[in-house]
Amino acid sequence: MKPIIGLTMHGVDKTSQINDVYLQSIIQAGGIPICLPYIAGEDVIPVINKIDGLCLIGGYDIDPRFFDQDPHPNMGVTVKMRDESELAYFYEAFDRDMPILGICRGHQLINVALGGTLIQDIPSQKPDAICHKQLSSRTETTHKVTIYPGKLREITGVDTIFVNSFHHQAIDRVAEELLECAVSSDGIVEGLEHPFKKYCVSVQWHPEELAIVKDEYAIKLFRSFIEAC
Repeated sequence: MKPIIGLTMHGVDKTSQINDVYLQSIIQAGGIPICLPYIAGEDVIPVINKIDGLCLIGGYDIDPRFFDQDPHPNMGVTVKMRDESELAYFYEAFDRDMPILGICRGHQLINVALGGTLIQDIPSQKPDAICHKQLSSRTETTHKVTIYPGKLREITGVDTIFVNSFHHQAIDRVAEELLECAVSSDGIVEGLEHPFKKYCVSVQWHPEELAIVKDEYAIKLFRSFIEAC
């Protein structure tokens, strides 16, 4: 049986959307993707009962109330219902030791869920950062990250890779129970992992875009996630 992977969605103008590359990357790696609606509280339990792994995708900013900060003047769009829903999905999956993969916003959400904080506006708070620059193509790799010993290093088999990060927020204080596992040359934390969970890994870049164009490290990441599921 192929594992069923629940993927969160991005709310836009009264619709829920997901880039097809997320779904295709899961399928390519051997999983069956299903899309998860915005729900919260105990309603997430029967949904989590139906899946074997959780993938938290990219999207809008996370409301700073969830990491006990006032909003920055340049904070981007936030969707409270999405934040509450994804936190509920994460906590239920995390408590069950279900495999979890976080991508971009999902990387940030895992950190917030476990007590970490975010840089709310990279251009003003960390203007020398390279990873908020717009890409000419989402499959373009723009900079190098160093991968520390741990789960992500085991998955990729290398200590540096080139990635395609583009984002408005970033990890600030890392949650105490998480480990930094990838960092860019400008100091942005681009990978996190939980040392005691079966599989709880997150990256700031967009491996779903790279996996579709056959990037070997992106493919390895999705395959490792599906194998864990």
